[in-house]
Amino acid sequence: SGSLPHPGGYHHRLRIGRPKVGMNVFMLEFFIPSFYYRQYYNHDYNQMNRNPEPVSDNQILQWKRQCEAEISKRGLMFHDIGHGWTCQPFGIDTAMKGGDQAQQDLNNASLTDEQKSYLALVNGERKLFQGVPNGTQFCMSNLEGRRKVAEYIAEYANNHSNSDYIHVWLGDFVNNHCECEECQKKIPSDWYVILLNEIDEALTAKNLNTRIVYIAYTETMWAPETETLKNPKRFALLFAPISRRYSYSLNLDGEMPEIVPYVKNKNTLPSNFKELYHHFENWTKDWNGANLAYEYHFWHHQIKDVGGINLAKVINGDIKFYKSHKINGVIEDGSQRSYFPTGLVFYTYARTLYDVSLSADEIAEEYFSAAFGEDWKKFYDYLDKLGKAFGHDYLSGDRNLGTKRSARYAPEQLESLKTVRDIVKEGRKLIEEHYNSPYRVRTVSVRLLEFHAMYSEMFGDALIEKCVGNDDESVKIMENMMAECGKYELAFERWYDHCLFFDHIERIFKIKTQKPTEETVEFI
Repeated sequence: SGSLPHPGGYHHRLRIGRPKVGMNVFMLEFFIPSFYYRQYYNHDYNQMNRNPEPVSDNQILQWKRQCEAEISKRGLMFHDIGHGWTCQPFGIDTAMKGGDQAQQDLNNASLTDEQKSYLALVNGERKLFQGVPNGTQFCMSNLEGRRKVAEYIAEYANNHSNSDYIHVWLGDFVNNHCECEECQKKIPSDWYVILLNEIDEALTAKNLNTRIVYIAYTETMWAPETETLKNPKRFALLFAPISRRYSYSLNLDGEMPEIVPYVKNKNTLPSNFKELYHHFENWTKDWNGANLAYEYHFWHHQIKDVGGINLAKVINGDIKFYKSHKINGVIEDGSQRSYFPTGLVFYTYARTLYDVSLSADEIAEEYFSAAFGEDWKKFYDYLDKLGKAFGHDYLSGDRNLGTKRSARYAPEQLESLKTVRDIVKEGRKLIEEHYNSPYRVRTVSVRLLEFHAMYSEMFGDALIEKCVGNDDESVKIMENMMAECGKYELAFERWYDHCLFFDHIERIFKIKTQKPTEETVEFI
């Protein structure tokens, strides 16, 4: 699996929570993962039912340290940080809140002239991009800036010996790399490799064997043109194809497309996985180290397969693809509470990582027979039928890709969405027949489906309006859906992430259905 000391099996990253069977790695993103905690404890999508409970950054940092202790107790490999290195070394607090224009202006006003001098020059200004430190690039041709970053990382590694792998990523936002005269001389990935080599030197000077994970992501998807790693044993490569499509499994069928050349701050990320994989091949031409994938099945993509059956098949195929294409692990970005309507997708993820010979159908039978008993196939068929009525490719926007239509404007989907209530009616009968069981896992599984039935009916009603362009009416239904589902959040939050779900459902319904003037890649 590469020249670098590398734990067996595949890798796994979720934001916060307990490890799952079949996983051997846990990642906590950011210096202080304040956004996730603030969003939950503010109850941003459920304040009609729950009062906000503000928490401080110090409290959140304490929780992160407690999680690190629990990770260590379980003998898991700990992956740390990710975004933040482009600002934190300059004394810019990466836990700083983003927000509206007033908040962005306030964040930028808090910076000193020296801090600004290290940030990327974009459109003639050095400032926080959209006011968000974690999204902002820094001026990588600035020798003193790179020295500060490398020394900061080495000092962090020295003080955090429990961090087995430290992820060094650049800013999270696209098209804001430095436009100064020196930075223009190389593409970002070349400057990135120069920085990585300097980080290695700083770690070596402190006699530290900490491993560094670097990432092919957004604009660093374009491989370096001139620079190479001097000490590859220090590093692992993380392939993060965030702009891929998720309603079907990865494959390389057909001819490999040509890569669109990198253009400073004017890039559209490819949605064609073959083009993304072509980038990965360019990164690994002279690289024989450890390769990992950074994936997003449990981010908003789980919300777009309402039955969960198709996404389970997708993730089974994806892991098998990675296993057979030099990628020796999968780290997932998403919610720990990804068991709605069932835990099939998460279980398929873990089970396939453990044994890639298993088919999605074999894993589904194993999971559903435990969760629902001898009538498991009836539950499977119900959720499969429900998911097909919604249309995973429709909700994901994949169907409209290349049509110049808005992602969810699809009048042809109307008749299918109108069947949702009838399918749920059949499902409710099944739920009623199995409502109580001597095995609690089955009782809980059925009660989750009872809640999911209500969720599905309202979601279907909102999409009936959305798919034909009745935006205002669809938003009204969605807002009522959010309030009604919020009443059940406390009862089901072990398995159902209300905040995550409605953060993305709201994005679906706030997008206007008018045809856009140009196509964009939706991944945010």
